[in-house]
Amino acid sequence: MRILLHDTLVTAPYVVPARLGWIESPVSVEPMADLRAGDVAPNEVALIPSAEVASLQESHQVVPDFAVIATGEGAVAMRVPVRPDEIEASPVRLYDASGSAEILARATLQPFYGINSTAWTSDDTASAQVVIVEGAEALREPEAGFSEDLSQAWFILTGQPVVSHVLLAPSALPPADLTNVLTFLDSARTDGLARRRDWRPQLADREGVGRDRASAFWAAQRLKMEPADRPALLDLLGKGSLGTSNPSPVNAAFIDGAGSE
Repeated sequence: MRILLHDTLVTAPYVVPARLGWIESPVSVEPMADLRAGDVAPNEVALIPSAEVASLQESHQVVPDFAVIATGEGAVAMRVPVRPDEIEASPVRLYDASGSAEILARATLQPFYGINSTAWTSDDTASAQVVIVEGAEALREPEAGFSEDLSQAWFILTGQPVVSHVLLAPSALPPADLTNVLTFLDSARTDGLARRRDWRPQLADREGVGRDRASAFWAAQRLKMEPADRPALLDLLGKGSLGTSNPSPVNAAFIDGAGSE
């Protein structure tokens, strides 16, 4: 069994302590820059973009005590060369964007901005006036044009936060093994927050994000789901998956009381 961690600026409070070995893990821990459902074996635990929940819902359950939630400020941005209200339709380029970035874009592009997408692609398309970026790139100032925070757009549109990442644990994982994994993750998160001055400035510099901008971003994220976040997650998955081949998250289950107090 492994613990897989999506390695991005958003999940740094979990990933940094694990990578630097601040906390001893009961199993192998593997940070991955591009973590998708197909990378997760039936017996593996994963802190993963929330868009992958539906694809793993038959073998895994959501552990609400470990997540990343953005309320009004996130790390998914829409880059456009002109004001969004000047664009009626355009292909949409997904630039190194996870599935969660895509569903957030699909859920906000037309309902909030009134932009109709004519195609969705990860290729460099010259005709694409809309580019979706994620992580550190979303926090950097654009060289030209405009940048729109899609987590903020979703919050204004629905009054709901964006659950960008969730922890998925195998439904068949023995309770003792699950407890060991969650104890490790809880300790890693606690250390990551307690020692944030040891890693935040260096990581912000490495990623080319201003220290003040990065600190404000991290401070705005929550790392544990509240009851209201569950319907918010399912609502985003449902609306953002329209027009895709993603399954509906109708069987998504949550493990209550599995985390540390």
